[in-house]
Amino acid sequence: MREKTQLSLDLDKPCNHFELRLEDGVARGKHLTGGKITLYSEIWVDGRHIDEPHFIDLPLLVQSLHEQRWFEIFTCGCGVGGCAGIVEGIQVTHHTGLVQWSFRRPQSAGNLLDPALSDWEKTAVPVVLVFERTQMVKAIEDYLDTVRVLVGTDPSRFMWPVHGTSIRYVLNIDPNHPFSEIRGED
Repeated sequence: MREKTQLSLDLDKPCNHFELRLEDGVARGKHLTGGKITLYSEIWVDGRHIDEPHFIDLPLLVQSLHEQRWFEIFTCGCGVGGCAGIVEGIQVTHHTGLVQWSFRRPQSAGNLLDPALSDWEKTAVPVVLVFERTQMVKAIEDYLDTVRVLVGTDPSRFMWPVHGTSIRYVLNIDPNHPFSEIRGED
């Protein structure tokens, strides 16, 4: 049974450190789907991988820097968190220069029609993480720079794992702006 602990952070104490990384092996072409390299991402906090086995919705992650609400940052490959059994997503709130995530782990209850959902509601561990917004923006910018270098001039060799998000779209993301302002493919 999972130990019930709450990872929490007092807003007066130092913030958590956010990283967005390409999954190990992506740069070496280990993740092929239909002959294309799939750019799987991982979120790391304080040097530890948040081991949710779900895809990262990068546009929603960026939007969460600009808006307070529930976000399905972890999602299914189809782009709908509920399909992966994700019940609540992440509640994002902003404080002066800070981004706070409140959620329960694991994110997924499995099949939402299964009795496991009630078990999840009883056993999922509450988590609160607080990040400096500027540090998150820089981490996402660094991640996007890594993707741009990897993709180079041939984005047709790569694919994004979340349906509806193209590599060209990802290459245009600027975390300083809401994703609604991102220019799409020409």
